[in-house]
Amino acid sequence: MEDVPYGRILREGWLIMVIAALLGGVAAFGIAKLLPETYSANSTLLLQVESSEASLFERNQFSLARIKTYPALVDSPDVVDGVRADLDLSVDAYSDRDIRRMLVAENATDTVLLTIRADAPTASLAAGMANSAARNLSEFIEDTENSAGDDRYDVSLDQMIPAVEPASPSSPQVLAITGLGLIAGFALGAILAVYRTTTNRRLRTISDVRRAAGLSVVGRIPRRPRRSRARRQGQEEVAEAAAYADAINSLFALGGTAVSRFVLIPVAGAIVDGSVLQGFLTAFAATGRRACVLDLRGDTGTPANARSLSELLVGDVPPRTHPAPPHPAPPLPAAVSDIYAMTTDIPMSTLESEVPALVVSLGLDFDIVLVVAPPSASALVEATARTGAGVVLIVRHNATSATDLVAIATRLRVMGVRPLGVLMTHVGPRDVGVAAESWRESDRVGITPTGAPEPRGRHDLAIPVPSEEPITPTDARDARDADAPGTAPGAVGPEPTFGVDPAGGLGGASPAPASYRGSRKGRAAR
Repeated sequence: MEDVPYGRILREGWLIMVIAALLGGVAAFGIAKLLPETYSANSTLLLQVESSEASLFERNQFSLARIKTYPALVDSPDVVDGVRADLDLSVDAYSDRDIRRMLVAENATDTVLLTIRADAPTASLAAGMANSAARNLSEFIEDTENSAGDDRYDVSLDQMIPAVEPASPSSPQVLAITGLGLIAGFALGAILAVYRTTTNRRLRTISDVRRAAGLSVVGRIPRRPRRSRARRQGQEEVAEAAAYADAINSLFALGGTAVSRFVLIPVAGAIVDGSVLQGFLTAFAATGRRACVLDLRGDTGTPANARSLSELLVGDVPPRTHPAPPHPAPPLPAAVSDIYAMTTDIPMSTLESEVPALVVSLGLDFDIVLVVAPPSASALVEATARTGAGVVLIVRHNATSATDLVAIATRLRVMGVRPLGVLMTHVGPRDVGVAAESWRESDRVGITPTGAPEPRGRHDLAIPVPSEEPITPTDARDARDADAPGTAPGAVGPEPTFGVDPAGGLGGASPAPASYRGSRKGRAAR
């Protein structure tokens, strides 16, 4: 049985409990004020028995036995009519039933005291009814108990403590009702907080990721505030840079220092925009590594100065068939421009066949290659991971659900791909910290590169045919040379180039030789 996270319930639901308690108190106070006010007044009477023949003990026993029968007599017609007459009450406004309901007589145990309480809507009426009832009941008892022809006993019920007007109503008790409302509201808020926390599937903490998918968290990137003061902006930038640096160190710690290719998969709800990509490129540049990004998502905003992915692919690419995003991402600084995005529609089959080899080829010019792939491109992710790339799942704090993360992680495990971990973005400033403190010894993946790239020029970039074996730069060169006419295996023949501009940089695509485009491997690459 899973332990109840009381600390998390209190941390996440304290505001709900406070608001519910305040609402309950306000509602109870309002209800108490709406109830009609009732004032209570008490009058106390003492029963006395005088006898010339009975002893004191006998008189005492007679009084105790007799006083117990008197409370019911307060509802007698003589008392009710006497109260109505004394206070000049109308029969229509105060009927016999109403007066009986307003008068109550009580006898304290083992005493000869009789207390009459009157409940009325006003203080003066309550005191008047209590005194009038005491006086009329005393007369009724004296007339009933005493006989004119027998003077051995004299029974009298005298008013000892007259009723006074109460200073405040006896009901409703506003303070008590308000307190009960606060308690009830707090209890309801606690129930809602427990239900919200136990049923909330959104990922908020490292424990949520570990509990849902069994993966470690490689880093937590803080969210950028919409408005920030000038003096705090520098602190926020430093904290963001430290978060990206920690994420990069975690990637190398979990995957090994030799890994140079990473596949970033945004899970549902996660946002990997230009600012996130820029953060990675800047962090890698701070460590002395040159990085590039291949953004294979066609439905996201493209940075204004990002280069077209079609420049790196061999063969013609069909024109765009869907409209451009209405809100493109902001442009990146000129210093961070090694981002290649899908500005035109490229068939998924083309990406699956050419991107894995392209990742290996780009490793000749860049120290780090980042591939941003959509979650649905399972074959593309599997083929790219086969080149020795580490897979990182990206989730958004308090937006991505555990169900979506489990679905992606399970799919990767079925394909034989073990993710390096999970990167959380848009994390609150208080939740940012070193992610390695939650790691386990079994979290290290230790990716071994499939082949060390040989030092080659930019013009040697070629796209080999994907195979079941790991792709290496040597395989790409041998496949190219084997297709060159009149060239012996291992010899250097005409080299198909792409992504090369006349100045020697990764610019516009130059057409591949006819031998490469017409061969079996060339057709497969296209």
